[in-house]
Amino acid sequence: MQTRLLDGAIVLIGLLMFGYQMVSTQYLFLGSYEHQAVHLGFIFALLFLNQARQASGVFGIVSNLVFAVLGVAATGYVLFNIIHLEEVFGYPEPVDVVVGVVLIGLVVIATRAAWGWTLPIVAAIFVGYFLWGHYLTGHLHHRPFNFDYVVSYLSIGLSGIFGTFLGISANQVFLFVVFGALLGIIRVNDFFLEAGKIAGKAFRGGPGQTAVVSSGFIGMISGAAVANVAVTGAFTIPYMKQVGYKPEHAAAIEATASTGGQLMPPVMGAAAFLMASFLGVSYDTVMLAGILPAILYFWGVMLGVQFLAVRFDIRPPLERINFPVLLRRLPLFALPLAVLITMLIMQYSPANAAFWAIILAVALSYVDPQTRPKIGHLARSIAGGALVGAQIGISLALVGLIAQTLITTGLGNKIASLVELLSAGNLLIGLVLTMIVSIILGCGVPTSAAYTLVAIVVIPSVIKMGVDPIAAHFFSFYFAVISSLTPPVALAALAGAGLAGAPYFKTSLSAAKLAISGFIIPFLIIFNPLLTFNPVNWVWGIGTIIAVPLGMTALTAAIYGCGLSVFTAKERLLATLAAACLLGYSAFRHVDELPIEYPMLVLGIAAFAATLYTQVRTTKAKGEPLNPQLQNG
Repeated sequence: MQTRLLDGAIVLIGLLMFGYQMVSTQYLFLGSYEHQAVHLGFIFALLFLNQARQASGVFGIVSNLVFAVLGVAATGYVLFNIIHLEEVFGYPEPVDVVVGVVLIGLVVIATRAAWGWTLPIVAAIFVGYFLWGHYLTGHLHHRPFNFDYVVSYLSIGLSGIFGTFLGISANQVFLFVVFGALLGIIRVNDFFLEAGKIAGKAFRGGPGQTAVVSSGFIGMISGAAVANVAVTGAFTIPYMKQVGYKPEHAAAIEATASTGGQLMPPVMGAAAFLMASFLGVSYDTVMLAGILPAILYFWGVMLGVQFLAVRFDIRPPLERINFPVLLRRLPLFALPLAVLITMLIMQYSPANAAFWAIILAVALSYVDPQTRPKIGHLARSIAGGALVGAQIGISLALVGLIAQTLITTGLGNKIASLVELLSAGNLLIGLVLTMIVSIILGCGVPTSAAYTLVAIVVIPSVIKMGVDPIAAHFFSFYFAVISSLTPPVALAALAGAGLAGAPYFKTSLSAAKLAISGFIIPFLIIFNPLLTFNPVNWVWGIGTIIAVPLGMTALTAAIYGCGLSVFTAKERLLATLAAACLLGYSAFRHVDELPIEYPMLVLGIAAFAATLYTQVRTTKAKGEPLNPQLQNG
């Protein structure tokens, strides 16, 4: 009985939050801070009600209900005292301090409930530094701050929890997350599945390629790698295992594709809105810059699945494409997405674009009787999307604490100087350090929060080394995303391993191997402006268009030790040489006025051609078709 009541309450609060957010895109009846306070109040109510539903004992249920009431009361206090709180900024009154402490505590508790301990522990370290960093000596010392001052800056003074990051959640991210949730209930997933089968026919690997395409599509919208693995992995992983993939490989394919969806425009898992805010540019600028790197990432993943199938001689039957379903479901995805992209390019606000995309998607779903959702299912889907949006929102609220600590104490500049000092001004060393920090900060942290942490902690040091700001942000964004796949805390791989019944560490290593393109592309973005559509030399740019796809192909083939068939030692050496030269060409400029990149391009193409020639000859000698999928046709 109590579970049903809590379920009903969650659906009701989720619908109210969704309704409020939709209306707020059309009518500005609240100021920025008031809007954030209402948004945070809904977040507290949803997350703590959800925790109460999951609690096993009376104490857990009651305590979470108390937290929900406290959260709504604290945000209500902020909502009705905005002018007073602005007037006493930095010097709050005793009641303000109490409310501020309650807000900080509830944000930490709710984040732990939604995402585990990693992010709260990171935040606690930074807040501890804010309070007691004046006891440190040397480079990390800062002037003392009293407790009330710290609480004011972190919460009740309308900074820290409130401000840029919670504002992005309230004004941009939330409705996109709900839009992604709605795609499932209106059966757009059927379109993704059929579209994935087309890739399964073109490449060897069948269901593996289907999983890459369908999970990549859904991950692009959902922005939550772990949730995406749970949703799509439920049907892709068993099918991959059935046709011959090892459990760890099936789980790794699903995790790699779901994670990579966050790199693919136009939505990019909602983190792109954060990037546009940091850079001070329009969203379409970020969206355009992300197209080529994302295509290259998925090219590398699909090749990895192809070569994995060759290595283990996986020959699944051809999957029959249901073209009627493909064509019937296409408008449900294509038309709302077209509206979304068009409005973003026309400089409409992201929230307004999401509003009309949601309206159109729901309206189209009722046109076709086969996709028409029941009102109850639609309500639960919207509430489920609101819950995921609340989980992302609370992580951004906590990141706000960290960002304010970095700004007020000057720690951000100190960390940037430290990276610059350790790299001794060498850009490559600085980038490797940034990569390591990005992966560490991303461990066990949702992508939006991970990227935000990286953006405020380490990106300034990269920009100081002369790197273009948009390239620097994409560099760290990629590694913050890839951290979902890298041991020891690879959450997407962990979710996939659980579904596949596979060893976690093997799954994580296999996922990192499949995602090798995600480790190479960020460096190419830094050294080759063409990848973000900012070419400095068109001759070099045309060479890049040839070199990067061939280089990624050669690298992936060398890692898996096969192409059309399993490599000999000589072929693997040739593929390694081709990868080194072609990717080297993409990164090298003139060194000491010697144009070494062009000889590298010629040598790389020659090595690639030699490898391909020997592979074709070997395959023909064995009497196998060049496309093994045809053998099953």
